[in-house]
Amino acid sequence: MLERRGQSRTKRARLAVAGLLCSMLGAITAQAEPVAVKQEAIPDEIWADMRGKSWHPNRGCPSRDRLVLLTVPFRNFAGQTTLGQLVAAKSAAPAVSRIFSEIYRGAAFRIERMERVDKYGGDDDASMAANNTSAFNCRPVAGSTRLSAHAFGVAIDVNPVQNPYVKGADVEPPEGRAFDTLAKRKAAHERGQHGIILAGGPVVSAFKQNGWKWGGDWTTMKDYQHFSTSGR
Repeated sequence: MLERRGQSRTKRARLAVAGLLCSMLGAITAQAEPVAVKQEAIPDEIWADMRGKSWHPNRGCPSRDRLVLLTVPFRNFAGQTTLGQLVAAKSAAPAVSRIFSEIYRGAAFRIERMERVDKYGGDDDASMAANNTSAFNCRPVAGSTRLSAHAFGVAIDVNPVQNPYVKGADVEPPEGRAFDTLAKRKAAHERGQHGIILAGGPVVSAFKQNGWKWGGDWTTMKDYQHFSTSGR
């Protein structure tokens, strides 16, 4: 009997140690979770993919050495940590790194996907319809010949479906009509819809603290997805 009690105590002690080790391992894994944005020169294979899609010769695009590839940790709509890619101007990269690191550490805001626009052939409409968060795309402003701020790597669009461009009856992407007024946006946010950007929220705060401007502050139109260094 005493021997069995001794064996039982030994077993409980071993289980306690195992539980402690599992707990420590979980803490180490959580601490190892990526929280910083990685910046690097654009690799050859990515540069080859960009040419003719997001980058074009003779259009006034920044040269390769003025752009960088950012690998960005974010929480997707399921709350899982995911790594995305953004191409941005080298001059803007430190601020972009701080912004998305802050959003990630805040743990509250969700981003559905973050892929280089090259996956969509450089087609901004296709990227928006896929609710893709993207940055550099050497393209003109829709309906004009003037280059967009995205063409210089100093603008980012975040969750375009939940944060559409709105001008009168025009909503881009069309999938964003459920989020095209402030009343709709607040109601959806209160229902628990992920990815909606609101004034005073973590995304607007992170961008503005780093000197970027938000299209949601525009008066004659709203571009809720759009952040840029210039306000355009």
